[in-house]
Amino acid sequence: MKTYLAIINAYWQRALTYRATVIGYRFGEIGEVLVLILMWSAIYSGREVVQGYALQEMITYVLIGSFFHVIVRNWLATVVAFDIKEGRLSMFLLRPLSYFEFVLAREVGRISLATLLSVGSQALVMVFFAKIIIVNFDAARLALIGVMLVLAFLNELLISFIVGCIAFWTDEVDGLHSTIERIKRFFSGGYFPLSLLPPAFFGASLYGPFAYSFFVPAQLYLGKMDAGEGLKGIVVQLAWIGMLGGAAAVTWKLGLKKYEGVGI
Repeated sequence: MKTYLAIINAYWQRALTYRATVIGYRFGEIGEVLVLILMWSAIYSGREVVQGYALQEMITYVLIGSFFHVIVRNWLATVVAFDIKEGRLSMFLLRPLSYFEFVLAREVGRISLATLLSVGSQALVMVFFAKIIIVNFDAARLALIGVMLVLAFLNELLISFIVGCIAFWTDEVDGLHSTIERIKRFFSGGYFPLSLLPPAFFGASLYGPFAYSFFVPAQLYLGKMDAGEGLKGIVVQLAWIGMLGGAAAVTWKLGLKKYEGVGI
């Protein structure tokens, strides 16, 4: 445990040295949320309800969903790809701590400051819209949402690790990473509620891993999904963690056979 805490602390301190960059990203996040709110406000002009959502519900969806999104995201893919490309992976392979455990601790330390600031910036926007946003104090639902977000974080982490490992064969993963990020944003419901999609696409999206980092927990918060549907979602998440964990292990083993320690 001391080893993990030391790694987390080291990368926390490193993040503090780049405060301007971290703060700059927060302004971008706030701007994105405000643009979405303005867009939906324009769509609702003269309307009370759009596809079963009142304007208050849609604004809450955008705000609370964005809040959940910043909690579960990570940048692990680019970190892993950089270690492979620069040959830094070699020194990690000689340590008793597994590389995945190391990068997990490193990522927690690296993103914790950014995440705390993101949560703070999102909370600030939510306070600004306090008279509009719907507040839910249902402890059981909030606990279910909490479990769902932890599992969503693990799924996102495994996906990023697999994408990063592609660098064993391609060196660069920026294009693939960018494409997957856009796919995740769409199928998580980050642009609009997934329930606005055609029924077949909507149903299929609930069997993927992305809906549980934004859309489903936001729906649970709004009371548009019951606890039973949430529990089914957790089963789907656990299944994806199993599949992605297996895929990550296989990709890692195959990648190590390909790895030549470039840069050492």
